[in-house]
Amino acid sequence: MPNRSLDDFAGGSTDEEATEDERGDAEEPASETTGEATRSESEPDVDTLATYRWTPTGTTCPQCGDSVEKTWLDDEEYVCAECKDW
Repeated sequence: MPNRSLDDFAGGSTDEEATEDERGDAEEPASETTGEATRSESEPDVDTLATYRWTPTGTTCPQCGDSVEKTWLDDEEYVCAECKDW
């Protein structure tokens, strides 16, 4: 099985469907107005949000005020492990 991009799975393609690279097609042309690649109407709009962050220089927890390197998403806010509602 050839290596596949995560985008292949987000679009709902199956193993039987060939990707553009496998068919030898060029990538989608850039949009003339924005210069960005155009998105197929069949591709879902996938929003990603990290549930964990690591900041090597430290960051302040918005709930307790402690300086921490690791924070977790809790109710749309990144907080330290002690403040996270597990």
